[in-house]
Amino acid sequence: MSQTERRHERLAVRLSLIISRLVAGETLHMSLLAAEFGVSIRTLRRDFRERLMYLDLEYRDGTCRLLSGSHQRELAVMTFARQSGVEALFPDMDNHMVSSLLSGSGESPCLIWAESEPLSPSQPGIFTRLIRAISEHRRVTLLAEGRRCSRLAPYRLVLCGGHWYLTGEHHQRVTVFPLNDIHAVTFHPELFVSNIQIRNLLADPDFIRALPHFHVFHSLLAATCDGLLPQKEK
Repeated sequence: MSQTERRHERLAVRLSLIISRLVAGETLHMSLLAAEFGVSIRTLRRDFRERLMYLDLEYRDGTCRLLSGSHQRELAVMTFARQSGVEALFPDMDNHMVSSLLSGSGESPCLIWAESEPLSPSQPGIFTRLIRAISEHRRVTLLAEGRRCSRLAPYRLVLCGGHWYLTGEHHQRVTVFPLNDIHAVTFHPELFVSNIQIRNLLADPDFIRALPHFHVFHSLLAATCDGLLPQKEK
């Protein structure tokens, strides 16, 4: 990954975390944010001025918060939909549609039908901790079915065939854990930068469809020199 790509990746992570915290109602302290992200206060101010100018923000005594209002509710819902991937299910995801759904009474105008069996419960708190680690690009240690996996880089949680799977990278190789197999998640202070090749592979529809059978072809992944799936001949 080039220096430019790394810089853009860090910027995207920084902006994503800032927006999620603002939407959650946090008051952000510029000096603490600068120390957390390893940037100057001047850089943060440029982020807010040039890249977050569309948000209704209040600045006071070195802090920043999102002003409350009716439109903030729609912003929060749209942010959740975009971050969870639900946005792709709706043809017209905008403020007007979200406002109509939230203001409606009685029976819901939409129904998302899932033919799979109900999701089996995971250990309490595991899903939320993984969401946080993925959002913050933070390495974790997993305890899963008697195995311990240290310094794993979690990329994404994927729902496939009625089951959730944690996908990520460990020692530059693709790794997958069924959520129900994970018993404990411990955060590391160390952050990671996504490997573009692995990230693209994990988003490939063929790979996602094969998630329930990952344990079958895991040995094939491990046998390759770069930890990626062998490419099909064209």
